[in-house]
Formats: sequence, structure tokens, C-alpha cells
Amino acid sequence: MGKLRRYLNKRITRQFVAMMVLSLSLILFGAVFVLVSAVLTLKSYTAETTLLRQKQELVSEIADHSNEVILRARGYYVYLSDYEYDQIFAEKVLLDKNLVDIKKLKLTASEEEVMRNIEDFFTNYFDELLPKAIEYSKSQDYQALRVLISAGEDNPVNKLITYSHDLESQVRLIAEQKNDQLIERLSYQALLFIAYIVFILVLSSLLTRRVAKAIGVPLLTLTSQARNFANGEYTEVDLKDRADELGELARTFHMMLTQIQSNEEELVAQNEELIAQQDELQAQQEELQLAVEVMEQNEKYLLKRNKFIQSLSSTLDQTELLESIITNIVSITESEKGIIVKLDREHEYASVGISEDAALQFIENRNDGILLRALQTKKSYSITRDCYAGEKGYHDNPMKATDLVLPILNASQEIVACVVITKVNREISMQEEVEIAGLMTQVSLAFDKLQLYEISEKQRLMTSDMLDTIQEGIQLLDLDGTTRQINRKMSDILPFFTDAEQTVMMTDEQLKNHIRTVVAQPEMLIPFIEGLVQSGHYQGMRSITYEVIEPERRFIQLYCEPLYRNGIKFGLLLVHRDITKEYEVDRMKSEFVSTVSHELRTPLASVLGFAELLLHRELKPERQRKYMTTIHQEARRLTTLINDFLDLQRMESGKQTYELKLLSLTALITEAVDMQQLSAPNHHIQVRHEAPSTIVLADRDKMHQVIINLLSNAIKYSPNGGQIDIVSGINHNQFYIRIEDHGLGIPTEAMKNLFNKFYRVDNTDRREIGGTGLGLAIVKEIVTKHEGKIEVQSEFGKGSIFTVTLPIAEQPNPIISEESNIAAWDETSIQVMLVENDNNLATLLSDELLASGYMVHLFKEGALAIEAIEELNPDIVVVDLMLESGVTGWDLISKIKKTDLLLNLPIIISSAFEEKDKASQWGITEFLVKPYLPGRLSAAISRLLR
Repeated sequence: MGKLRRYLNKRITRQFVAMMVLSLSLILFGAVFVLVSAVLTLKSYTAETTLLRQKQELVSEIADHSNEVILRARGYYVYLSDYEYDQIFAEKVLLDKNLVDIKKLKLTASEEEVMRNIEDFFTNYFDELLPKAIEYSKSQDYQALRVLISAGEDNPVNKLITYSHDLESQVRLIAEQKNDQLIERLSYQALLFIAYIVFILVLSSLLTRRVAKAIGVPLLTLTSQARNFANGEYTEVDLKDRADELGELARTFHMMLTQIQSNEEELVAQNEELIAQQDELQAQQEELQLAVEVMEQNEKYLLKRNKFIQSLSSTLDQTELLESIITNIVSITESEKGIIVKLDREHEYASVGISEDAALQFIENRNDGILLRALQTKKSYSITRDCYAGEKGYHDNPMKATDLVLPILNASQEIVACVVITKVNREISMQEEVEIAGLMTQVSLAFDKLQLYEISEKQRLMTSDMLDTIQEGIQLLDLDGTTRQINRKMSDILPFFTDAEQTVMMTDEQLKNHIRTVVAQPEMLIPFIEGLVQSGHYQGMRSITYEVIEPERRFIQLYCEPLYRNGIKFGLLLVHRDITKEYEVDRMKSEFVSTVSHELRTPLASVLGFAELLLHRELKPERQRKYMTTIHQEARRLTTLINDFLDLQRMESGKQTYELKLLSLTALITEAVDMQQLSAPNHHIQVRHEAPSTIVLADRDKMHQVIINLLSNAIKYSPNGGQIDIVSGINHNQFYIRIEDHGLGIPTEAMKNLFNKFYRVDNTDRREIGGTGLGLAIVKEIVTKHEGKIEVQSEFGKGSIFTVTLPIAEQPNPIISEESNIAAWDETSIQVMLVENDNNLATLLSDELLASGYMVHLFKEGALAIEAIEELNPDIVVVDLMLESGVTGWDLISKIKKTDLLLNLPIIISSAFEEKDKASQWGITEFLVKPYLPGRLSAAISRLLR
């Protein structure tokens, strides 16, 4: 115990900790004791109340089941119901179970007696009483039944019910008693715990007071002794014998007092020495102050000079550079004003403290003024002069000004600029002039750098402009595959490059990620580029074609060229060439060949097949007529197809001619409907003319072709038949023709390509419908040449509406009917010279003319026709342009036009080449383009003769 006390006395903290541990341990012990006592009390209370509650519940259930047995039995006695009988024994099972369960509980002697009585009663009841009662009820002997069944108070069931109620009241009373006992015990334990806590608090207070007294009194003593020492009184320190911190503090305090007293005398001596040194330092401080001022001035000068050097190296703009040079030089030299002038063609300048007029005057007189000496000697010099009024300002006394002229030389020792600074009423020393001249060396380097930058920038811009004018995309890669530079075309080809990014830093991985978003098959393009970067080729290939899908579908050809500098490869140049048009042309050529093969061979197969049948078989007249009709239809189909090809060729070559005349399109519409209705019996074509007398300026044949093409399309793309509406009228001073069908319609995505040549909508419903895809392209070309326009409206699956709009011509004078001016001709006296080198066509046309009553002179060679023309002197000439080798139809026409006798001879050209412009130069108006129906030749002759 003594050791523990000595251990605690060595430290104040140990005393406090020991006191706190003791207090908390006592509190914890009391709390645990109270908690354990309360838990045991609650467990005892819970066990007793649970037993009473179980006993009460079982007694209530036994009473209920007993009552149910009796009631079910009585119900059976009255109604003899099998359900009631079954319920009796079901309740018996539950009653037996409850009796077994209650025997497991702790019962009093009276409770055990009651349970035995109930058990004996029901054993007797089910063994003897119930069977007899059932027999009485079945025999309806109710008097014996009433005698057998007693309902008096001595009935065990009634006793059980009474016992159940009594037990419930008893359990409630016992529960209340238990609750009161529980509250009393818990209250008693709480009072004990409170008293215990109060005891602990009192004990802790006593211990705390003792520890505080043991610490506070010595501290007050030390404080008093320290105060006395501060006032100059020395006292002996007590408490040095204590073992704790206060003893240590007392001993330390005593040592400090002793040391302070010894040091005090030493400090007094040092103070006297310091006073002497202070006077000496004061003198040195004044000298240092002067040196600092000089250093500050030098620092300011160096800062200005450093700023000047930085400004020279930080700008590449000429105007900014000139402003920076003159501003910094004036600041460094502390001049009043200054100017710098470039000695080139533009003479750009910058000035400080000089007006614009004065600067311009200085520049204009540069070859005669103060610059002349500097230009000749290429060295700086200064002059002193009288100040003029503007420089003197409000001063009246005479003043002097010093001008310093500084030439700036380039690397070739040529003067590129000149600087002039002026100081008013101050001289420029020789040393200062040398320092300023030294600055001009830096200025000269800045001008050289600016000149090199301007040259390189011009070269860069020229190179960039050249690259941007190239129609191929240029992409520069380094050896790591990083994109370094592109031209403007690359942003058109690959959208992830923008116009602003002429110089980019796109890594190989970034380029791959972008390619995956816009290229159709990136797994082919990415390995190709990787191969180019690594080895200059990919599997021996240096070129590839890829497809771009965003923002629009295009085909790009990519090839590469390595870049070398001094024999060392430093990069790779990728060239992206847009070959979409070439690709589309190749595709269209392929489709064209396929279409032509199909569209030509199909009708030819029918013509050859039916012709062979007619030649080698004896057929009935109606069968022959049917075959001939088919041959005629297929021949017309071939004619239309060939005419479309020829028309397209003439349109593309610019050789298509148009004979524009004033005419009404109403008759053309009616004629086209009559022609198409015969070949479309399943279609009902309804025509409505809202302005039948409207006149337009148009080519009759070409407009007839437009109407035929649109009407045949409406029929073709309504394969199931139906109604086709044709309406013509005037809208907004424009004549329109609207053709509406109710057929397949046009998909939305196909509308933009609808009028492109060879384009056909790719749809399953249209695969069996013939056509070359030229009709609408020809229609658009013809309508455009007539200064009109064509529009289409369509809903897929519901039909289409094509509307042709043409300008209305000014109303002409009343048209005189051609029939009224027909002269009476004796056709048998008309001599026709027919010049045609094709035997079959010559025979066909000759037979047609003979059948029409004309006299025909047939020539199959152009040379013979030229020899015989003057002697024959026919009434009309029909000539083909392509004759035998060395002779053309133009030779015969030239012969006719140069012979006075034949000068007014009517001429009809029959040719497969449409050269109407050349024919009109010879005054020929009738031009029949092969193939055509033979009847058209007779009609043309008739028109000429009128």
C-alpha cells in the first residue's frame, strides 16, 4: 500500500487518474448491480404472469369446447343432423387436447379435482349418456331424453364455466398484485441506486478537495514568490522536497531566479557596449542608404532594359514592335519624345510625344534632314539645338534640346530603320550614347527575326492556300501516326475535322475512334492506315477506297506518299480523293448496261419469236393479227426506248433543238390519252380542261413526249388498274397540267433522286415493271428548256401527282384552220424523190407513198440521186443524211440549194440523227427522226404541199 501511495505522489496526473478511476468503478459497480436486480425481477414477473395467462386460456378453451359438445349434442337431438354429429366428435378431439395441455401446467389441488371431474364426466358422457340420448332422439322419446340429460347446477360443464370465470378474475387479481410488487421492488432498487450515487458524489468531492488543496496551495505560494521577485525582493523557495511536478517546478523556479540574478549584471555591461556600437552603426547606415539609392536606380534601369528585351522577343507584329521599341527607349533614356521610322516603301512609324503632322514632316524630309548623316555613315550621332516654342512650353528662358539619331542595321549591314530621341534642357553623355547604341543591336535582331517570320508566314500562307485549293483532302501524319496538319478539303471529306483546324494534334487512337463513327467499314480502313504508318504499305497496297456515311454517303480513294528530309523519313502524306461521282457514274453505267440489255432483249425476243412463228407456221388470220399486233407493240416499245437514249444523248451534248410555236396543249393531251387508253384497258383515264383555249409557246413533239411519258408512268405504276385524272388549267398566270394516279406511290427517300437519269425506285413491287429510268429525266429537261417546272407529290402506297407548269404566251391572232387552206392537189401527179440507202426501210417508205397515191422515184445511192436531180426535177425530195461512204444527204441538199431551178424545191429530212439546227440554216422545216411510223412521212408531204 505504501508503494502505491509513493507511486501516486510522484505525479499529479496519477492522483487525478486514480481518483477518477475509483469514482467511475464505484458508479459502474452500482449500475451493474441495479441492472442485474431489475432483470431478475422482470424475468420472475414474466414467468408467473405467463403461467397464469396460459392456464386462463386453456380453461377458457376447455369451457368453450365443453359447451360446444353439449350444444352440438342438443342440436343433434333436435334435428338429427349428421353435420352436428360430426361436430360433436371434432369438439371432443379439441377438448381432449386441451385437457392434456392443462395437465402439463402447475395446478392446485382444487384445479386438479375439477379437471378430473370434467374428464370423468365426458368419459361417462360419451360412453353411456350420449349413445342413450341418441337412441331416445331417434325414437323421439323426448320425455326420457329430458330425464336422461340433466341441466341443473351440478352439471360439470356448468361448474367448468363457473370455474373459468372465477379463474379469469383470480388471474386478473394476481396479475395486478404482481404488477404492484414489481413496481415496489423497482422503486426500492431505484432509491438504493440514488443513495449509492449520492454517496459516490460525496466521496468524489472529498477526494477532489484534497487533491485540489494539495495542488492549489503550493501554486499560490509559487505565484506569491514570483511576484515578490518581480518587485525586486528575493525569497527562498519552499516545496523543493516534493516528489511530484510541483516540487520539480519549485526547484526549476529556484534555479531560474539564481540564473537571472547572475545574468542581470552581465546584461548591464553589454548594454553600455551596445550604446557605443549604435553610434558607429548609424554612420554606416547613412553610407548604405546612399548605396541603396544607387542600386535602386540601376535596378530600375535594368528592369526597363529587361522589359525592353522581352518586348522585342515577345511580339511578331510589326506595328506592335515599333510601338514597343520607341516606348521603351524613351522610358529607358528618360527622354521627352522620340520616333522610329522604317526605311522601306511603306515608311511605317511609331512615336511618343510627337504629333502626326510632325512625324509625317520628318518622314518626307528624311533625305534632307537630320537622318542624312546617319544614312551616309550608318553610325549614331547627337546634335544640340535651341528649343522651339512648342518644346519650351510656358518657359521664357532660352532652352537647349539634344537629338540623338540612331540607325538600325540588319544582318547585311543595311539600314532598315532609324530612331530619333530628344532630351529637353539635358545633354546626352558619351557613355549614355554608347549604351543606347548598344540597345540598337537588340532592335536590329528583332527586325531580322520579324523579317524571317514574315517571310516564313507568307510562305506558310501560300502553302496553305495552295493546299486548300486542291480538291483532294491532304492529311499529314508523323511517324507515330499523329495527324499534324490538314487542308480545308479534309473537313469536307471527314466531318470530325473542322475548318478552323488547319494545324491539329490528333493522336492515332483518336483518329481511329473518329473513323469508327463515320466510315462504313472501319475494320478495313484502320488496319490500312496502321500499315502505311508502320511500313509504308498494307499487304502490298498503297491505295484503298472507303465509304463515308456521315453526314452524307460518299466514296473516297486514299493513297499515300512518304515524306523525306535529308534522306530521312519524317512523315506520311495521306491524300483523300472524293470519287463519289466517278463511283456513281460506274454504278450508273453498270445499271445502264443491265437495263439496256433487259429492255432491248425482251421486246426483241418477242419480235423475233412471233416473226419466226409467222414465217414458218400456217396460222389462222385472227392468230396472225394477234401476233402482228404484238410485234407492232414491241417495236413501238423499242422505238420509244431508243428515242429516250437518243434524246438523252442529244440533251447531254447540247444538240437537242426545240421548234417553239404558239399552240394549245389541249389537243396534245387528248391525243396522248387516246394513244395510251388502247394499251391500258384496265385504267379509266378522265380528262378535265379548265382553260382549253390557253396558248403556250412550246415544241409540239417535245410536249407530246412529256405528256406521253407522264401518262405511261401513271399507267405502269398503277398495275392493278384504277382511275387516272388529268386536269389542265391556269394558276397564278401559269398553265398547268396535273396527272394524278392512285397506284404504288413513291417512297419519301426516293423523291430527291426521282428526276436523275437511270434512277429507279428499288422496291419489290416495281421489280417486274419495265423501264430505263430515263423518262422523268427527259421530262424535266424538256420542261426546263420551256422555262417551266415540274413538281411531284406522292404518298407511298396511295399514288402520285405530277404537275407541269408552263408560262402562258401572249394571245395571238385567231388561228386559221389548216383544213380551210388545203389546196386541191392531184396526188397522183406529185413526184417524190426518195433517197434512202436501207433496203427494208426504203421499200417500206416507197410502198407507203405509193399507197398514198404519190409517184415515187427511189434512189439507194446518194451519188446517183445527185446526178439525176436536175433532170428529174421532182415536186418534193425525201433524203436520209447517212448514205454511202463519201456521200451524205447534206451533199444532195447543197446541190439543190445551189441550183436556181431547184432552189425552192421542198425537202424532208429522214434521219436517225437529229440535226434540226443545221437543217433550219438551209431553210428545211420538216425533219423526221428515225424510227417513225410510215404514215408520218405522208402527213409531212401533205403539210409541205399545202
